[in-house]
Amino acid sequence: MRAPSTSANLGSGFDVVAVAHDAYFAEAYVKVGSGCGVHVRFRGFDPGEDNTVKRAFGHLFERLGRCWGVEVEVDNRIPIARGLGSSGASSAAALAAFLREAGLRVDPRLVVEAAGLGEAAAAGSPHFDNVAAAALGGAVVIVSTQPLEVVKFSPRLTFVVGVPDVPPMPEKTKLMRGVLPREVPFRTYVAQLSRVSALVAGLASSDLRLVALGMRDDVVEPARSPFVHGYARLKRYAAEAGALAVAISGAGPSVVALVDEKHSDAVKNAMAKAYAEEGIRAEVKVASVAGGALENI
Repeated sequence: MRAPSTSANLGSGFDVVAVAHDAYFAEAYVKVGSGCGVHVRFRGFDPGEDNTVKRAFGHLFERLGRCWGVEVEVDNRIPIARGLGSSGASSAAALAAFLREAGLRVDPRLVVEAAGLGEAAAAGSPHFDNVAAAALGGAVVIVSTQPLEVVKFSPRLTFVVGVPDVPPMPEKTKLMRGVLPREVPFRTYVAQLSRVSALVAGLASSDLRLVALGMRDDVVEPARSPFVHGYARLKRYAAEAGALAVAISGAGPSVVALVDEKHSDAVKNAMAKAYAEEGIRAEVKVASVAGGALENI
């Protein structure tokens, strides 16, 4: 089974909004046998014995009240530690492959919950935005975590995704959360509510103008942007080439730009130029909204 790369937050939607896109994919292959236990093998980068996939299976088995003997092989082509949901996509693909091989049908929320809890292995705490998008596809909004409730939309959107080739930041998620403000002025809070509302309304209606309004952010982005290589130049060059909005993808360092199709190549070239002028090797790709791992079960 295959799960797509994802971009969480999209500006104002911190920790509650994410979109799946076809920039990259993770694939998982599963064999279900007798006994009880999960063995995971990774092609390429190996996160170690305590990984998101193994934890996700443990949480899923706990909720199903049964254990299976499972062998998993993960081929993750999503760049690691780049803010593109690589760990969540691995878990979503693996759980979807297991359900198909075992002939099980479960509430999709169980899969999202199990994979989201498994994210603690990579991020230090559970996160549901990336895994929800990877599992369900489209754009998702986490409207509640206790109990978990997810709303999915299927917008028609085009993005340009910039992925810098820079050394991974140690404990990136912890650091990028540590720089966030603990308090914001009430006026900023109200403005942010307006932007989140615009973002969700735009995703629900494929309205580019509303999505672009919602991708503006005066809370998280100012705190994180100094840690994203070349971000100011990327935003400026992308906007000059016709990008409707630019945001940090997840906790970065990747960047995602919202575009209309006619400007996609121009924005792609502009972002590539910005990276080059910053002296950064990078891959820049045009991407569309993608389906999720659970759609093919």
